[in-house]
Amino acid sequence: MSRDDLIAPFSLDAAPVRGRIARIARGALDPILHRHDYPRPVALLLGEALTLAALVGSLLKTEGRLVVQAQGEGVVPLLVAEHAGGGLRGYARLAEGAAEKLAGAHRMTPKDLLGAGSLILTLDLGEDTTPFQGVVPLEGDTLAQCAEAYFRTSEQTDTGIRLAVGEVISGSGPSQWRAGGVLMQRIAGDAARGDTQEDWRRASMLFETLTDEELIDPALPADRLLYRLFHEEGVRMGDPTPLDDRCSCSAERLTNVMKTFPKAEIVDLIEPDGKVHARCQFCAREYLIDPTQVSGV
Repeated sequence: MSRDDLIAPFSLDAAPVRGRIARIARGALDPILHRHDYPRPVALLLGEALTLAALVGSLLKTEGRLVVQAQGEGVVPLLVAEHAGGGLRGYARLAEGAAEKLAGAHRMTPKDLLGAGSLILTLDLGEDTTPFQGVVPLEGDTLAQCAEAYFRTSEQTDTGIRLAVGEVISGSGPSQWRAGGVLMQRIAGDAARGDTQEDWRRASMLFETLTDEELIDPALPADRLLYRLFHEEGVRMGDPTPLDDRCSCSAERLTNVMKTFPKAEIVDLIEPDGKVHARCQFCAREYLIDPTQVSGV
């Protein structure tokens, strides 16, 4: 198993804690961020959202799609990251002139980029099911803080989240985007465990020492990072599963969506070659759709 592009569960023997650790790089994060050439602050925030989607999506006990969506009225009005079965995809929508306004900028808070808005987590289990959705305001200084607020209010679960994104610069080639994240949650007390609050507080103090550099260090594998962080608590990491850059778009799906469009709108979309040209906003793949398949034009 590679050191990167994976997610793994972990638990502590001496504390009521379980969680997930993710490392995302060449096989999943890097192609998504390079595909759209986002301004640096947007790429950093989208990388964090993709890492968050992987961490939360891996907690699901059923097959489904976990969508992390941040929206507002700022220079980046919409940011979406999805995790489904180990596949990741994501994109950000920039307002007109946003690239110029963000030129030369570095890290920015979610509110600075998106304006006053919301963080929305959606679990979609597929057709014939009603998606579950939770919403919290974008009030934290980081996306991780916003997500922690979501778990406090929507799940009533003590949760710690750390997300980090950065680039590895080499003299021999282009830079490579990397991300790392850890999510840990307190296991509620019961008759056997008793009150777990003090043990959780101790684990949280160790968690606070985690740095961005450790999360994205290519020389520090996930199991070694967890050992460095929690070795006094008897940390155990489970089997990792791979993550990859995987879009769920298809000509069939786009055709079905366009069947809902008014006929006049389809006519307006027809190009000189007689086809409707459709582009996936996630993976930038181009599709040529026969208009007779969607409206009988």
